Amino acid sequence: MLESYRLRMAALGSYEGEARRRNSQKIMDASWMRDPATKPVYVKWVDSGLPLIDDDDIPVYAKYNVKSYHNITGDEVAYLLQFRLEDMKDRPDIKVGSYVSIPNELDEPEWWLIWHYDDRPQFRQFSIVKCTWVYKWTSFKDGHRIIHQCLGVTRNQNNYNSGCWLDYYTEVVEQQHVMLMPSNLDTNILTYNTRILVSNVGRYPPIAWKISKVQPSVVYDTVRFTMTQEQYNAAVDDAELMIADYKNSYVEPEIPEAEELVGSDIDTHFIKQNLEISYSGKPAVRAGGGFKKFTLKTYVDGKLVDVSDDVEWSVDFGGNEDKLECSIQDNICKIKCLNDYSLIGRTFTITAESMHNSKSIIVEVTSL
Repeated sequence: MLESYRLRMAALGSYEGEARRRNSQKIMDASWMRDPATKPVYVKWVDSGLPLIDDDDIPVYAKYNVKSYHNITGDEVAYLLQFRLEDMKDRPDIKVGSYVSIPNELDEPEWWLIWHYDDRPQFRQFSIVKCTWVYKWTSFKDGHRIIHQCLGVTRNQNNYNSGCWLDYYTEVVEQQHVMLMPSNLDTNILTYNTRILVSNVGRYPPIAWKISKVQPSVVYDTVRFTMTQEQYNAAVDDAELMIADYKNSYVEPEIPEAEELVGSDIDTHFIKQNLEISYSGKPAVRAGGGFKKFTLKTYVDGKLVDVSDDVEWSVDFGGNEDKLECSIQDNICKIKCLNDYSLIGRTFTITAESMHNSKSIIVEVTSL
């Protein structure tokens, strides 16, 4: 009798503090969906370009709270976002540097950036900041000029002077601007003295800024850029597109597209060595769940883009292929597993073949 009591108590925790934490976590999970602060959100990690919500993206429910309110002399409002532990384990894209789409009270989606991970002992939360501007700039590589876009956060920098610096010969504006961005393929090419246009709509000439400080985070998942204000140059800047140095070269810049990047002028051996099957979360489908999307991509100039060649998909499930439902369109394969619990824990192989090479991955069947 005493031994069974000890075993039952040990299941609750090896000591009182652990038992209290487990009970608190159970209470939190039980009341999660009844909390007014709980909202369905979409989490997106973006390697390049702007975040977009796909049709097969699955929302997660998170608690959206205000940490500190705005005052006239203070900075912006600080917000916190909390996820359940099981969601954080199943979704590796829930991390610092990812974008989160959160609906406001009018049910309008707004993009936020996860900026910091709170390391409190229990009920850990993320600090999030609202994205307010699409920053645009150009780069020049291998004879091509490309327009880069990144959804970021604007912040004002405190100035401890009148805003101008005078040395009896010249007068320089010292207003400062800060932009917060995730560290990805686009922002990693931003260097010192890169010029960017940031201004309110309808203002002409728009305000131009130049990067004067680059501050990556300790673990290099986000980056903070400090910029100083400078003169707008109508000869090279485009006020309509809000892109600085747009006309400083005879080569017209373009936004890269998969059809343009993957062409006959690209080294086929380079593509052959860099095929990749991308997916959200883990390589797993849920028994009785919805469709999981797998996309064949390739690296071109360090960027992951869609393969434009004809792609053939095949699935090997050891004779149980009839337990899977597949939907194939070009370089995208959607797979759904039937509601058969005997398949949980088993794996199958997905193979994608293009005209240059093939790529395979192993996918596991998990429970709902």
